[in-house]
Amino acid sequence: MKLKEIIITSNWEAVRKVFLHNYPSQKKAITGYEIVYKKLRAKSPTISTMELFCDKGEPILKGDEPFHDIYGVDGTRREDGKLEKFSLSLTPWSQWLGSSLSESILNNYTKEEIISHCLFDMTFHGFFESEIKKVKKELDIRVKDSQDPIRYIIVSNFSSKTKWQHYFNVSDETWCSEIDSATIFKRKNHALAILKTLNKGKNRSNIIAKITIKNKKRNVLKYFK
Repeated sequence: MKLKEIIITSNWEAVRKVFLHNYPSQKKAITGYEIVYKKLRAKSPTISTMELFCDKGEPILKGDEPFHDIYGVDGTRREDGKLEKFSLSLTPWSQWLGSSLSESILNNYTKEEIISHCLFDMTFHGFFESEIKKVKKELDIRVKDSQDPIRYIIVSNFSSKTKWQHYFNVSDETWCSEIDSATIFKRKNHALAILKTLNKGKNRSNIIAKITIKNKKRNVLKYFK
């Protein structure tokens, strides 16, 4: 059974009652959830390999509402052999609708409860898919940026015999001969801010080096004199 199927056979008033029972803090936003519910009834599902599961969690802080963790499983396994659980909060709604309902979720939750928990999760980043797409795009950019192997370090030339062999470690303000001991900066302007402090007056012996940390190895690509 697909999520779309139980949404079509449900009615908003029944879902609304269950939703507010589980998420009383969302009472002021209930109109937004109703609009999304109606959009889901009208939207066509797309093919999805995901199977929906839901686990009930205990409140983290005293006074917090209990939470229900909705996630998807498509058969992908982690390195330890266990099934990978996927967050679906950024997934297009049509794919939500095309996802299958696991046997466990059907056995442990009513139709209205399933819809309620899915509604809460799929609107975590907004009541409009345009908002969700924007968040996903920003997160994709951040992930890509974090995976970029380019970094920056500060190097110094104390003598011609040891050129480019001294690297600055910010944590203890020392120079070391091993590049792996150097403090690495994700942003060039951050490294420049520290360099400015080091190069007081007319001192220009310390410079920035652009490096790569690909394959966990640090290699200098360019020196900025």
